[in-house]
Amino acid sequence: MSTPLVNALTVTELTARIKQVLEQGFSRIEVTGEISRLTKPSSGHIYFTIKDSHAAISAVVWRNAATRLKTRPKDGQAYVFTGHLSLYEPRGSYQLVVTSITSAGAGRLAEEFERRKALFAERGWFDTDSKKAVPTFPKHIGIVTSQTAAAFEDVKKVLHTRPAWLNITLSPAVVQGESAPQSIAHAIEKLHKLTDRPDVLLLVRGGGSMEDLWCFNDERVVQAIMDAEIPIISGIGHEIDTTLADLAADIRAATPSNAAEIVCPAKETLRPQVQRAQHRLQQAINSYKDGKHWTLERYTNQLHNAYRQGLQQKHNQIRQLYVRLHQHEPNQALRNQTQQFYTMKQRLFAAAQRIAPQRKQHLAEQQHLLRLAYKNTEQKHRQQWQKRHEQLLAMNPKHVLKRGYAITTDEHGSIITSAKKLQAGESISLHYHDGVVKSTINKITRST
Repeated sequence: MSTPLVNALTVTELTARIKQVLEQGFSRIEVTGEISRLTKPSSGHIYFTIKDSHAAISAVVWRNAATRLKTRPKDGQAYVFTGHLSLYEPRGSYQLVVTSITSAGAGRLAEEFERRKALFAERGWFDTDSKKAVPTFPKHIGIVTSQTAAAFEDVKKVLHTRPAWLNITLSPAVVQGESAPQSIAHAIEKLHKLTDRPDVLLLVRGGGSMEDLWCFNDERVVQAIMDAEIPIISGIGHEIDTTLADLAADIRAATPSNAAEIVCPAKETLRPQVQRAQHRLQQAINSYKDGKHWTLERYTNQLHNAYRQGLQQKHNQIRQLYVRLHQHEPNQALRNQTQQFYTMKQRLFAAAQRIAPQRKQHLAEQQHLLRLAYKNTEQKHRQQWQKRHEQLLAMNPKHVLKRGYAITTDEHGSIITSAKKLQAGESISLHYHDGVVKSTINKITRST
């Protein structure tokens, strides 16, 4: 019966070591693959398998991370998964704990985004000098978005708190997918053809992934914004989302609701201004009654014009300050840096995707050269071995014996190399290639 080795590991010890190596060596990795067997139990966790044509690995997104995912995983779709490896000790099985998911095509989209951004910038589409002034007190607001979108409801909710004189016209458009760019451009054009044109347009859409918002990076949409005679305020996605339509718009808002807040002052803001104007008008009337030489109508017009000009100037200053402060607000700066990091990450991923085939081709070429070198070296050594083998065969005593020679040995089996060592009457053996002859020496004739 064998005795157990003193240093043998238990299953628990072995599994603990494997867990340490796995979790330390793969604390942050990115994996590309296709989702299969996706399940979403009531616990809020997401379980699925990541696979390619040759292998598969189990994966999980814990509930806390699942609530922060910008991309919702779907069965049969390919993604880039970021996370770390973890080993479940009771079963000895490992899985990828996923913390973020991006589309496998996001790297290519980020690269294309930068290409279009540079191209449109060269055309001057993002120049601040080309921005149109937005009226301080618009009476008619045009909205371009989907009629069923949550963004439209958010905008209406904010505009409901604005003055009652506002007139709102929706020009419905598809805001996602292949048909969206043409639909958005057509919706903007329709508002320009109205007899009662809007004073300002709101181009809005709720948040989504880079693919969801990609239509707002289309040249047709950006061209429509540049060709528009009516000033446009964009409110697309969340604060960290930036599209080329945002850069071309006359004013960029952080969200759809923020666009509605910017387009017109709230009632609470206007009320004290109206009260001050009424007070000044009453003073003018009183002055007229006291014998002032200016007519009430002239004074009122002058006061009204001065008030509108001053209010317009103040409103523009406030708007400019708001935009500038919003850009320098710490959270916004952090979001901008996050967006830049995300863009750089996608560009690096796209570059890695391009480099990988090149390295694979280089490796294949090196392997081919190595195989050729090995084959040449092997052939050279084989030829040398064959030559030496033939030399050894030529020196084999048996081959010499076949040519008519014999080997002479004494009775002890020692080879006799000289006649001087022999005596008459001794027994000797003559070894031929095909047998041995025993003989006795009768006479020795020694050469002089």
